[in-house]
Amino acid sequence: MSLTTTPVPEAAGRAATARPGRLTIDAPVRAFHWLFALSFAGAWITAESERWRGVHVTLGYAFGGLLLFRLVYGLVGPRQARLALLWHRVSGLGDWLRNARAGQVDLPRAATLGMGAAMGLLVLVAAPLVLAGYAGYIEWLGLEDAWEEVHEFFANSAMALVVAHLALIVVLSVLRRRNLAAPMLTGRTPGAGPDLVKANRAWLAGLVVAAYLGFVGWQTLQGGTEGTSATQGERRDGHHRDHHHDDDD
Repeated sequence: MSLTTTPVPEAAGRAATARPGRLTIDAPVRAFHWLFALSFAGAWITAESERWRGVHVTLGYAFGGLLLFRLVYGLVGPRQARLALLWHRVSGLGDWLRNARAGQVDLPRAATLGMGAAMGLLVLVAAPLVLAGYAGYIEWLGLEDAWEEVHEFFANSAMALVVAHLALIVVLSVLRRRNLAAPMLTGRTPGAGPDLVKANRAWLAGLVVAAYLGFVGWQTLQGGTEGTSATQGERRDGHHRDHHHDDDD
């Protein structure tokens, strides 16, 4: 007589129990998100300072480079990183409005739609923000003041969208009783089920961070933007002096 025992996979059970949720956001998207936010915040803080103009320009270039990476990654990257998901997040607006008119107001759904709309608009605003800033910096067509006005308009629009995005995260976190900002740090969303992201691609995130830090560090050490800024400032001063000289004549 032999006894047959079936081993219980206790270790596997404990691992499944301790699993911190599903992987829903890969590392490159998270790296982009935080570097994008850091660049915008730094550029916003230094926007009105002549002393820090070089830093402002450097962060503006970095902001534009990150935007280009996200657009490319959103087109050829994995499904969960595709920009088309932004459209899917707001595609239910028509249904929500019809239900609202019928007296069925879904506040969490409204906040989710608002977050998707804010992110989509922010991506749309970022491109003209960078282009207008660059056009004003190189004084394209001699319309420096006009480009600066356009740049400021899109900067203020982007800041309004950022504030709306943050406010909606807080509101939705309260309504759903969980921290919705945490997945952008950890990549994981609480709950059972398979990972939506099959590959974390930490190596690509590392390349993005290294390229960002390398560019900002190189610009800081070279002082290239500050030198260009000073040269442009001298050229503008000379231009103003020529005008005054002509007036005196």
